[in-house]
Amino acid sequence: MREKALVGFYVAAVILLLWAGLAAAARRLAPSGFSCRRRLLLGVVAAGLAFVPLGGVPLWLRAFSFHPNPSLPLLGLGVVAWGRVVLERSWFGREDWHALWCFGAVAGTVLYVHPLVATDVDVYFWGWERGVAASVLGALAVLAIAGGLRAGLLLVAALAALGLDALESRNAWDYVIDPFYWLLSLGMLGATFLRAIRQRGSAPAAAGPP
Repeated sequence: MREKALVGFYVAAVILLLWAGLAAAARRLAPSGFSCRRRLLLGVVAAGLAFVPLGGVPLWLRAFSFHPNPSLPLLGLGVVAWGRVVLERSWFGREDWHALWCFGAVAGTVLYVHPLVATDVDVYFWGWERGVAASVLGALAVLAIAGGLRAGLLLVAALAALGLDALESRNAWDYVIDPFYWLLSLGMLGATFLRAIRQRGSAPAAAGPP
């Protein structure tokens, strides 16, 4: 039963991501927008693509063999992106996105880089203490939601998934961070930093001489 639930979970995630990608491409080709019927048609196409065999293996299964344990925040970002391009609903504001990129960058750096700095401390091992990890994640979720960040709901979803053993991993940290989410967060924060530098550099030039 649990294996069937995992398969359904993975298939749905791949379909949503494919659907969002197709919708984003369609919007570039038709900036004026498209009807609800066409949106549903894109969903049907995405569902079909998820089962296209690549080397005898369905696309959804090949995707998760490449990345077998995606974190809940990463999957949540995919759902939010799907809502934005398919339903035209902005569920997250700029502060939510920034908070998620910061969380991914900091959590991933601590988890994946600390062995190079402190070999006598194993932060990943603490994730096996699920009660302690759940308390930390719960506190972060409460702080985020109390601060008006909807992004905190992704931590709540991670806690719920942890309680249901929804993913293959038994380590709590794998529910909130994964290498792809970490690298994506570093890239987005880097792009934001470079954009801020460019805007700051162009401001005096735009103002002109006194």
